[in-house]
Amino acid sequence: MTDAQTIEVYNQNVERYRELVDKLPDLKTITHFVSELQRGAVVLDLGCGVGTAAAQMRDKGLDPVCVDASSEMVKAANDVFDLGATVASFAAVTEIEVYDAVWANFSLLHATKADFPGHIAAVHRALKQNGLFFIALKTGHGERRDAMGRYYAYYTQDELVNILTSCGFKTGHKLGGASRGMAGSVDEWVGIYCRKQ
Repeated sequence: MTDAQTIEVYNQNVERYRELVDKLPDLKTITHFVSELQRGAVVLDLGCGVGTAAAQMRDKGLDPVCVDASSEMVKAANDVFDLGATVASFAAVTEIEVYDAVWANFSLLHATKADFPGHIAAVHRALKQNGLFFIALKTGHGERRDAMGRYYAYYTQDELVNILTSCGFKTGHKLGGASRGMAGSVDEWVGIYCRKQ
């Protein structure tokens, strides 16, 4: 994420975001994700936020590598969970076959539609063979800012599957729902698990 306005919204709303995350029920998405991995698996948490998901991964024996474009989110993740998170944009994913898995839970929706396929391709390169990738996005069409000024790009499930497939992923389990976000709106979303082929 390189949109300065979006990053600043997150910098200014760390506690509000943490309260939202803390109120969420146990996420089936991360439970399934962890169940697909061996203990010690190295996981890139791409857009780690306040670090709640990464802390759950670590508690289950995984080795999370946490990055976020918001310096205040990174500080919160480190202050509370001591995750060693670092400030980095999506474009900083340049590794080759380093990770056993990548977790991108409602983070890559802040990338522009023009840049999005390149970020997916970078994730593919960063994963080891048969590496696991989970991505969740809000569904819809187009690009726009929400009531808080955050930039979003929206995709249909078919559109997302086509991009993932074209970048070399084999898609698997899919799930969806509707959730109330930090801006107050209830938005539909889709999550997809896939493997590097």
